[in-house]
Amino acid sequence: MNEREQRVLDDISLGEPWALVERFASLVRESGSEDERIAAEYIAGRLSALGVPHQVHWPELYLSLPRETSVAWAGGPAGAAGAAGAGGTAGAGKTRAHAKTPSFSVSTAHEPGGLRRGPAVYIPSARATGTGDLFAGVGGAVPDLHGCVAVTEGLPMPAKVLAFQQQGAVAVVFVSPGERIHEGICTSVWGTPDLTTSDRRPAAAVASVSASDGARLLKAIAAAASGGTPIQLEVRTRLEEGWYRCPLVVAEIAGATWPEEFVLVHGHLDSWHVGIGDNAVGNAALLELARVLWDNREHLPRSVRLAWWPGHSTGRYAGSTWYADRFARDLYQDCIVHLNCDSPGCRWASVFHHLTCMAETEDLARGAVRDAAGLPATTSPPERAGDLSFSNLGVSTLFMLSSTIPAEERAACGLYAVGGCGGNNEWHTEADTLEIADRDNLLRDMRVYALAAWRAAALPVHPLDYRAAAAAAQEYVAEYGRRLGDGHDLSAASKALARFAEAVGGFYEREVEPVRNSGGGGQAHAAAINAKLRRLGRHVVSLLYSQAPRYRQDPALPVHPLPDLAGAAAAAAEAGMAGKADPGFIRVEVARAQNRIVGTVDDALELLGRVCSAPAPVQLRQVLRGQ
Repeated sequence: MNEREQRVLDDISLGEPWALVERFASLVRESGSEDERIAAEYIAGRLSALGVPHQVHWPELYLSLPRETSVAWAGGPAGAAGAAGAGGTAGAGKTRAHAKTPSFSVSTAHEPGGLRRGPAVYIPSARATGTGDLFAGVGGAVPDLHGCVAVTEGLPMPAKVLAFQQQGAVAVVFVSPGERIHEGICTSVWGTPDLTTSDRRPAAAVASVSASDGARLLKAIAAAASGGTPIQLEVRTRLEEGWYRCPLVVAEIAGATWPEEFVLVHGHLDSWHVGIGDNAVGNAALLELARVLWDNREHLPRSVRLAWWPGHSTGRYAGSTWYADRFARDLYQDCIVHLNCDSPGCRWASVFHHLTCMAETEDLARGAVRDAAGLPATTSPPERAGDLSFSNLGVSTLFMLSSTIPAEERAACGLYAVGGCGGNNEWHTEADTLEIADRDNLLRDMRVYALAAWRAAALPVHPLDYRAAAAAAQEYVAEYGRRLGDGHDLSAASKALARFAEAVGGFYEREVEPVRNSGGGGQAHAAAINAKLRRLGRHVVSLLYSQAPRYRQDPALPVHPLPDLAGAAAAAAEAGMAGKADPGFIRVEVARAQNRIVGTVDDALELLGRVCSAPAPVQLRQVLRGQ
């Protein structure tokens, strides 16, 4: 770590960010609300006081705001009612449970009787053991559910809701892993819907009940299956859905040498309830980064943008998606990398495990944690979550969540997996209040973000290693090949990626490393190399992490790297299950996936061919085609 980096870290302090955390402790920052506007005004006011240039946008976002929910059932064994349970009351022969509905559930308020009703069908679902599991599907075959209400464990994530809806369920009831019911969102549509995605909004009524009420419901369903009275479930939901004008604050610290090139650091402004751990602490970290980067701006070669998104919680990342739509060409041409700042500095969060990183940003992330926090870090590929709204544009990323509670401590304390708050189970509940934030942890995590952002903007060569991405792509193809089995030949993809790995290795050896190690060639040469790195990333990132076209968004469903092939491999593994993909369809999917890999590699090699002394593009294409 050099002297300038150390100066940036030394400048990080708690005064400005902790004042924000305490101010936000009195606000419920639901998107479209007065409190969200007050929060945005606070941030904009502090930026003005600090002299940091900024702008407040007011996009119209499509949101779904939960208002009322009830779950009740009749039948089952006598005495199974929840009169003694938390939130459970018996009356008129029904058991009622404490319940919440997620954003974008169907609202039953205008349906006959104001509810959805049907026989309860229990579908077991595995309990999440980590944040990655939260977004998984049911994990097995789902029976015909036409006219029924599905009951399962876990959180109302889109993949599960979609699986039950596709089998005809009129409603779905989720049994929360704890007594507190976590707020959430169940649509698979990423951002504000358009004409191609609006019909993917959920058609089922969705609700969650507490663990104790859920246990009584599951007991009643089991008794009914053993000869008791069949369980009839009623689900009532009321949501307000429509267009809301929301504040989106963006600060920009212009670079001194290449101001058009920029690093994007961002986090969501809105919250469920008070939302201190998710995400007032992230809002505070962004404000402190803005202050420190502004104070050190004369030494910052490239720009840093800091954005506070609305519409994260009730719009499925509608704010960041609006920004991706509105500034698509700007992002495509000049964004170096983006860092998501969600839930830093939470109570008991002492390790950096499973940090979200693309392969090319792993060294940047681990180095920032090592040098700023003195800790090791482990990384994982990105989930389709957390304002990852720029993959289709081909922009590399690192971080989603920050530090977390060690796994052994979570297990000892009986904590289950959640999607933020550093692993604290108060995530997305009324209990996410001031005590979830930790001053020392916030100071440490802000230093990590500041160092990563500074290096991404200040190093002579962008800290993106696409050799690692090439190696990862080869490993994924090999793994998917094993899952697909002998009936699928992936040699075209394997050969293309091997050639790409060789070419990108040569590019780094001959062009990137000399500039990175000694600064040779001058600023113009470094600028040309960096432009090639950004263009290379547009090919690699979109191939590895998206399926939809460049200016569209993939669904908010579980996705694995090289998603075209990953989907084929998953389908092949389920080929023996009823209702799953036809083997012929899988073969077509594999063929098209390989065409995309080969075509993308062809384009990337042509780009590299204009920079390094590789064979001419036409010769490379002939090699790929076996000529």
